[in-house]
Amino acid sequence: MTDGPKTSELSEILREMCTQIAGRAPEGWLRATVNGFVDKQGVGLARVSYRLAAGDEYAVDVDLRRGLRRAYRVSGASEQGLSIELTVDASGRFEAVTGRGVSRVSHPKRGFLYVPEPETLPPDPGDEQDGPVNPTPAGDPEEAVRLLREYLRRRAELLGGMLDVDPSGILPDPPPAAGLEEMEGRLNVALPADLRALYGVADGDGQAGLFGRLSWWMDASGVAAVHGGDRHWAPRGWRDRPFRPFVHDADPPGTVRRSVDRRGWIPFVIGTDGNYLAVDMDPASGGRPGQVIRIGPDYHHGPTYVADSVTTLLRRHVDALARGDHRIGEDGGLWIDVPEPHKGAGTHLQTLRVTEGGEADLQLARQAPFLRAVELSRCRSADLTALREAPVETLDIDLKTIDLAPLAGHPTLRAVTLTTPHPVDLGPLRTLPHLEGLDLSRASTRGIQAVAELEGLLYLALRYEQWQELWSHIDRMPALAAALLAGKAPYDQVAEWMAQFNARTVDRRPTAQRIHHGHR
Repeated sequence: MTDGPKTSELSEILREMCTQIAGRAPEGWLRATVNGFVDKQGVGLARVSYRLAAGDEYAVDVDLRRGLRRAYRVSGASEQGLSIELTVDASGRFEAVTGRGVSRVSHPKRGFLYVPEPETLPPDPGDEQDGPVNPTPAGDPEEAVRLLREYLRRRAELLGGMLDVDPSGILPDPPPAAGLEEMEGRLNVALPADLRALYGVADGDGQAGLFGRLSWWMDASGVAAVHGGDRHWAPRGWRDRPFRPFVHDADPPGTVRRSVDRRGWIPFVIGTDGNYLAVDMDPASGGRPGQVIRIGPDYHHGPTYVADSVTTLLRRHVDALARGDHRIGEDGGLWIDVPEPHKGAGTHLQTLRVTEGGEADLQLARQAPFLRAVELSRCRSADLTALREAPVETLDIDLKTIDLAPLAGHPTLRAVTLTTPHPVDLGPLRTLPHLEGLDLSRASTRGIQAVAELEGLLYLALRYEQWQELWSHIDRMPALAAALLAGKAPYDQVAEWMAQFNARTVDRRPTAQRIHHGHR
């Protein structure tokens, strides 16, 4: 238990609650237990259970709400809820376990999310990909500087200015060599040689919009600050995204790792929309170090491949001006139509959606070697056999009847969400070697105890009655990193759910909890 004023105050509050519990105890009691939950919107607790010397159990309602609210304020739980598990002995000794791993969520599912293992996250698909076959950067530092000068000259001619060909005449002075070295030290990743050469002649574009009318090439200090910042566009925790959807492959496939963010991605251009151009120093097998990609909040399903280097990106700008693919806005700004060859090509089907039908036709999956996600909505039924050979990772199906048997042994499925009014046999889920996330909160199920045998499961979403059914069939289940109590559960159910969850989970390691001991 951590020392300090807040801890002492919390222990005193817990001691007062224990006194209340002892004051309502029946004669001959040995031990009492109760579980409570409180957040900024409400408070709830299970009934106090007293174990008697005769071996019987006796349950009593004890109003501990005031103490729970005070404990919540003192704990500093903030946006998270606070759970308290109290055990009181007739001798006067008590033990309390407090945890801040629960929070109310609304997207994509409404309910209460409990995260007992916040550091345990699903594997990043990008980590499973091989590095570049050709590790040689495609950029050329001398060519990049030459292209920058030509680009500036053409811009000056179009805008009618008298700008010098030397970039230092219109752009910020370059950072000193020591500044560049310091920046790369802060990045802990080396810049590609062509981008580094550009910083050798200018410290960004001073918001001139060289790489886009509404984008700015950042100065060296800005690059280091963004790279080392919170990288808000890439949520990593369970509360940001209760279960991560699949990550798209870039186009061409295999050029960029299938990640939402990587430390080898260095943003160097920021747009007013909050998105970035970044150099990729950690490419996939078909990519090259120093390639340019687009990342940011609008690319939460994965980055977009832009060019094999900053050199190529500059060349496209010069070529566009030479072709006349540009216009000057009313404000005097220059808009350049620089094509991204693979943007929107859509040549590789990665998501298959079928809605509003009778029997869903999935035959297209047989000719889709890059298919990663399948969504079936409001269909009567579907033969899932066609998905057997497809590399599907995420399956979200809303059908009147569901037969999972054709998916037995599927080697790539990671997340399954089922919605159906008719009971579905969960047995085939036992055979999925990489199943990490399961949402049954809108499904009618048969054999729910099969869930306890899913050793690799990290996330499970169920309704309260489904959790209760699961507990009735099993004593122990493998540890989950996160669990969702779906729906608008009353707070006493939340408290009871947490108590049951903790009591039946193997290898429980409550990293965010404190244990308080004392005497009332």
